[in-house]
Amino acid sequence: MFYTIITAATVLATLGITFNYIAHLGTIVKIGKDGEQEGMTVQAAMTRFFFATAIIELVPLALIIITYVSVERPDTGLPTIPLVIIFAAMIFGITQVAMRMKQDVPPELKNQVRSFSLLAMQLITSIPIIAIIFIFI
Repeated sequence: MFYTIITAATVLATLGITFNYIAHLGTIVKIGKDGEQEGMTVQAAMTRFFFATAIIELVPLALIIITYVSVERPDTGLPTIPLVIIFAAMIFGITQVAMRMKQDVPPELKNQVRSFSLLAMQLITSIPIIAIIFIFI
């Protein structure tokens, strides 16, 4: 049960942040091509991304900590299947960001999209790293 809850929370956070990134990157690119959208600038879209990411990370992180504190961990064996699922979710998120980072964007937004994508990669990998640490503590 311990590994299942931690794995599910990690997959939920990783996929949530990945899809949040995809949605906000589309908004940023649209703002770059068409100008300001509904009064929103690129910085406002990035701010919305970070707030949404904080909310997305909140529940899985709390779930991981509560599970670590309250649920009995199995004593035997290496949790191979949960680790494979965690790494698969992390690799999925990283590849989605890497593919979208290389898309066509206006030249004036290229640096902003690159830094936004690199920050998103770090956020996507943060919860899986925390989960792996909690699995082996």
